[in-house]
Amino acid sequence: MNPRRSRMCWGIILTLSLLIAGAFEATAQTSAPASKTFLVVGTSLVQKESLNAAKENAIADGKRTAVEQMTAELLPLEMLVQHFEAINTVIYSQADKFIQYYKMLNELRQGNQYRVLVQAKVSGPMIQERLRSAGILSADARPVTQLSLTVLGTDNLSSFVLFRSSLNKLEGVEAVQIREILPNQTTLAVGYRGTASAFAEALLREPHDGFSTRVYQESETSFRIDLAPAAPTQIQD
Repeated sequence: MNPRRSRMCWGIILTLSLLIAGAFEATAQTSAPASKTFLVVGTSLVQKESLNAAKENAIADGKRTAVEQMTAELLPLEMLVQHFEAINTVIYSQADKFIQYYKMLNELRQGNQYRVLVQAKVSGPMIQERLRSAGILSADARPVTQLSLTVLGTDNLSSFVLFRSSLNKLEGVEAVQIREILPNQTTLAVGYRGTASAFAEALLREPHDGFSTRVYQESETSFRIDLAPAAPTQIQD
């Protein structure tokens, strides 16, 4: 009989639908923002019966609103809150620079207010570039997703230590904390910059040394992981 070697391969079992979803989401995260057309309402006060000035101010208000909406689509909420003053300076107060096209569709005076309906096309790439040059937007602006990992088989301490070390080194993982410890079971709270599906795909690609895993997604943000020591190499003659 010819000599042959057999080695157990360790991997992560995920459903095909999960992998497909992760691939589409990863593509969406890396694609450049497109320009977009918004339908907005702008308002202004009528002062000293100057309707022309009120109309121009209302149009400017509508364009600024369109730019604000585009910016909100490019940045997560926590970044908008954290950098609001800077964003107001470099984006909102210079809204005209990011408008590619606009058209006033209708106008209306209500007492001392002038209202206009404006269609405005906003440049997503220009806003993104301005945010980056101002140091507000980094190359990776994906929001952090909070994930729950229930790890079974943690009584084998060496395997669990290796798994946690590997998890901490996984690209996109920003925090790993122990939430609950039970006999042979530990629940981890993981902060991951990206989506749950992207996290699952990253786990699929991560090599394992000294332990093996089977991973099951139980809900949108929770996973169950069956942890086991690596099987020894088997050599057959």
